[in-house]
This record gives sequence, C-alpha cells and structure tokens, in this order.
Amino acid sequence: MNYPIRTATHGIRKFFFRPLLSLAALFYASAGATASTTTALPDTPVGKLGGELIAHVNHDTPAQIRQWVPSILSESVAQDDKADFVANLVSAARDSGGVDLFDVRASPRQPGLLQIVVKAHRAGQLGLLFIAADPDQPSQLKDAHLVQMDDPALYADWPQKAVSHDELTRLIHDTLDRLVRTEDFSGCVTVTVHAQTIFDECRGQADRRFGVPIDRQTKFHIGSIGKTFTAVAIAQLVEAGKLSWDTTLAQVVPEYPDRDAAKKITVWQLLHNTSGLGDILVPEYFGNREHFVAPVDYLELIARQPKVSEPGKQWSYSNAGFMLLGRIVENASHEDYDGYIQRHVFTPVGMHASGFDRLDEVTPKLSVGYYHDGMFSSVWKADWSKIQFKGGPAGGGYSNNADLLLFADALRNGRLVKPATLAKMFADEVPAGPGGEAAGFGDRLSHDSPIRGHGGGIEGTTADMLMVWNANAAVALTSNEGPSQTWMLAENIADLLAAEVEKPRKP
Repeated sequence: MNYPIRTATHGIRKFFFRPLLSLAALFYASAGATASTTTALPDTPVGKLGGELIAHVNHDTPAQIRQWVPSILSESVAQDDKADFVANLVSAARDSGGVDLFDVRASPRQPGLLQIVVKAHRAGQLGLLFIAADPDQPSQLKDAHLVQMDDPALYADWPQKAVSHDELTRLIHDTLDRLVRTEDFSGCVTVTVHAQTIFDECRGQADRRFGVPIDRQTKFHIGSIGKTFTAVAIAQLVEAGKLSWDTTLAQVVPEYPDRDAAKKITVWQLLHNTSGLGDILVPEYFGNREHFVAPVDYLELIARQPKVSEPGKQWSYSNAGFMLLGRIVENASHEDYDGYIQRHVFTPVGMHASGFDRLDEVTPKLSVGYYHDGMFSSVWKADWSKIQFKGGPAGGGYSNNADLLLFADALRNGRLVKPATLAKMFADEVPAGPGGEAAGFGDRLSHDSPIRGHGGGIEGTTADMLMVWNANAAVALTSNEGPSQTWMLAENIADLLAAEVEKPRKP
C-alpha cells in the first residue's frame, strides 16, 4: 500500500503545536520502497543499541531505565527530546508487560537510521522506536524517539486506485468501527467533494464521566489547525496593504524585546517556520499558564528561549513564530487577535462553532479531551493539566468538522483571500520532510494532486484538515483523544480522493 507521508503533522512531545514529520508515517512510507524490511536487528552499532533498548524495557525497573538511557544519548539530542524518550521507555517498561520485536526497517540512503516496531505483551499495542546512530560516536544515538503507532494492517485492504464514493464510504465506516474496537476511538470524520458531503459519522463520548455521546454538533480542540487561521489573517492584511511578506518583526512589533533578532526576522519566515525561533510550551510556561492569555503576554518568554538557527537558514517548526504572527495581526489591524479572526475569518465563512476558549470557561458542546498516561497504558485521563490555558495564534482553539470544511471551501474558492494571494501562499515552499511547508500549511503530492492542510494534536486532541486540491475535495477528522495516529485515516481518505483526478501517465 502507498502509505502517506505527512509534511507537517504531529510531533514527538509537544503534540499541541509541534508537528514534525510523523515517525509512524515515515515508517509506513518505507513499505515497498527502498527500505529493507526484516524481523531481525542488524549487526550494526545502531542495531545493537536497538536490541539493548528492548532488553532494558523487558528487564529493568523504571529507575534503572532512567539511570541508563541518558548514557547512550548524544549531547546533540535536545533536552526535551531526551526527557520524552526516557519517559516513554519508562512507560513501556511499566505498562507493556514486556515487548517483542515486530518489524525492522532500514534505508540504504540513511545507513545510521533504524525504525523498530515493538509489540506489547499485555494488550498488543504497537510502538515505533526511531533511532539514529551518532556518526562520530557510534555507541550513542543522535536521534531517539518512541511513539505509538496504529497497526499497518488497519489500511492493508485499502486500494491504491480510485474507488466509487459508495466504496469509499464503506471503507471509512468499517475502519472507524475497527478503530473503536482496537483504539477506543472517539471523534468525527467528514468528507466533502465539491462542497457536497459524502461521509459524515461520529463515534465515542464527548464526556466519559457522564457518558455523553459525540454528535455532529460536538466541538473539539483542534491544536495546530488554528495556525491556518493565523496565516489567512496575515494574507488578508498583506492584501490590504497593511503588511508585506518581507515586513520585519521589528517594523511591526517594536515592543519585542530581542531587537537584534527582530530586525532579521520577516513575516514570510515566520509563516514558513524558518525564523530560527523555538517553542513556547516550555516549563516556564506550564508553571504560569494563567498568565499567558494574549499574544503580547508571550513576548518576553519567546525572547528568552534559545534560538534554533539564524533566520532564514533552516526549517524548524516554531510555535513561538506563530504566536508572534498573532501579535503582528493585532498591531497591523488594531484589533485583538480573537476578534480579528472572528470578524474576518469565522463570520464571513459562517463558522459559528469555532472560537478560542480559556481553560476556566464553560463552552457549550465542547468535548473533554482525554489521553493515555503512557505509551502502552489503557487508562484514560482528562487533559486539563496538559494543555494551554487559552488557545490563540499558534493553535489550541476549538471547532467542528462542519466549520473546518466551510473554511477549507472558502479558502479553496477565493472567498477569504484573492486567488493571486492564495497562489503566493503556496509558492516557494520550504522543503519539510518529503513535502513542503507553505505559508501556514503543509503540502504534499498524491497522485499528482496537492494535498494541503494542517494537523493538530496534544494530550486530548488529534485533528486533521486536508484539502485535496485537484479534486475540490476536503477531509476533516476531529477527536477528543490524543496524541494518536488516527489522523492517518484522513490521509488515506485524501489519497483516494486524489486518485480520482490522477492524470494518465504518458507511455
């Protein structure tokens, strides 16, 4: 099967806004390609480290794992990635009942990289170890992640060519039922073609305490999908002559504390995640969440974070960059961010179920988010302690599938920004994984059709909104569970919609 690759999807730790290339999608994409597949670890330094990791999960106590794992991680591994990797291994040791080697993939193009799938004894869940050896110190890892993944067999019977809409409906329906059985899936999936709904079903519970079922009016937190609203707002202000793509941060946010960096960072770089800025979901934030409400509240925090690179030098997903874009919207429009989005994006499109809530507010029909406290845990926990106090320019607002697809249709058909502006947003994309990063959107090709959109996820959220460009079709998936790999369902649907308009290849 031609498994999809996301260009901007859910990340390793800060699932809320840091969607890097999904590791599970990377694993799927190697099927049938140039990667070698086996069920034995290679006799290489990275293969031996993989074997040691599995042995420690199966035989060590959590305390022993915490003590040993840092010794095999290179100094180049970021501190938060180290902490995540240790925490996930501890969870695997605690909750899995031991793991077995399930699948191994290596690519000749990346000889130091290994993808190892393990299967838990206790409940049969799969986890993906993604490890890469440090070329200067082969006994250490320069990259190390452990993430959940769905069973690749979930989509094994999905065809690679176009199918009728009746057959597509059957495939989605059956897959949702299977996700409910195997993953306790809770959420909604909606598909439109030429703005006509061809599939719209929900499963699960909006509130597990009181057994409240999800329906089509249920609202969900949507994570980083909100970045697309910010990108459209910036594009509208460029159209209005209040900004240019090359406007610097210093010109439009003179109150930003890091004046030297502000003189170098442009709106275009912020939109494409090439500003060199880092994250906002750092320990300092979580220790004082209620103090961060408006974009201006983040300026000092952002300025204090270490830089990833010089502006314009490399792609690095940045929540901080989009929070600054929100402040740019405010300064250029002389409106508060939430009000601008409501008046210039939501209301013109008819998005009446979308907004930005605070953690202490009661929002009617908004589902409670749930997550598993550990890689192989089966216990659901509410997400209140894990998410932002308030959603904003970098994501974290709420919506439902109907609203997301109204937004997709309005954007696709020139009702939010002019066609020339929209074309500019998808011009000169920055390579990000096997696809590209446009101005606030991920973009990948499937069957010669662009698939454009954004995903979002953190504890309590998995969401995906995709526009299948050449088919004038769109897919929305929202779930009050996360982080998870259920967004892969939306990607597979998009691939089949793209296949409907694939051009015949010349002999």
